[in-house]
Amino acid sequence: MVTVTGRLDGGASDAFAARVGGLIDGANKPKLLVDFAGVDFVSSAGLRAVLTTIKRIKASGGAFVLCGLQDPVREVLDISGFTPMLRIHGSRTDGLAALGG
Repeated sequence: MVTVTGRLDGGASDAFAARVGGLIDGANKPKLLVDFAGVDFVSSAGLRAVLTTIKRIKASGGAFVLCGLQDPVREVLDISGFTPMLRIHGSRTDGLAALGG
């Protein structure tokens, strides 16, 4: 599980991608729950970091789940067309259950 806070923008998206990448690199069928409850803004760079992470996890046969989205962040995901690609849950508990753990 990864907890993200603040803004996922140009400055933070590279750090997010590197941190998450370090967790999933070399993992067989990684399962990742990302808690966005503390995220209040996502830029196009942040969306790209999330998409890259999803692709890497899916290529490894794993699963990616988001939880705790604030309304403005959910709206950005909806408008950008990302929502259908994501498994989104309201809480950590629901997200963990969706990952099977």
